[in-house]
Amino acid sequence: MNDSKRGWNWAYHKVRSYHVSRFQACYRATRFWLFGDTGSFISHGGFRKSRIRS
Repeated sequence: MNDSKRGWNWAYHKVRSYHVSRFQACYRATRFWLFGDTGSFISHGGFRKSRIRS
């Protein structure tokens, strides 16, 4: 995905805003960058299940 608005950096900061660890955010941002989807992950201190898609 080459859209500069929604690249790796955007996805990383978006996932971090959901109160996820740096390691998990890095992994999810990489998945978003490669596949356009982060997959499901636990967020907001364990109270929510989230997913970011392009």
